Amino acid sequence: MAKKGTNKTQKAEIAPDPVETTSGALELDEKPTKPRHFRKRAQEEIGKNYPSIVRRLAEEATQGSVMHTKLLFDLGGVKEEVRDAGKGKRPRRPPSLGKILLDEVAAMKREKERAAAQGDKGALAGSAEDDRKQSSQ
Repeated sequence: MAKKGTNKTQKAEIAPDPVETTSGALELDEKPTKPRHFRKRAQEEIGKNYPSIVRRLAEEATQGSVMHTKLLFDLGGVKEEVRDAGKGKRPRRPPSLGKILLDEVAAMKREKERAAAQGDKGALAGSAEDDRKQSSQ
């Protein structure tokens, strides 16, 4: 009779991961890594060996490997630093012609208002003087 069940319920044998020892020889890890833990396991291994990985990338980059240089720059955040450094130093665009014309119209309007305000004061002051002259006569 055939076995009942699906692939989810059947336990699959998983090959153990090889682990490098301090002597440089590969050993088999005692417990197998499940597929859902692959990313976590990879991050742990990278974290353990990060200094040697970066050192090796730097060696390859100094020998002229563009791929290793790009990866090293990505790890180091060089692209973000260059982008952030350029943000503050970007030259400002000159104002548009429309903005210049609107500014000039606003300035002319202010000048007319000032002239009208000073003209009213002058007219009021002149009529006050006329009233004084007429009352003194």
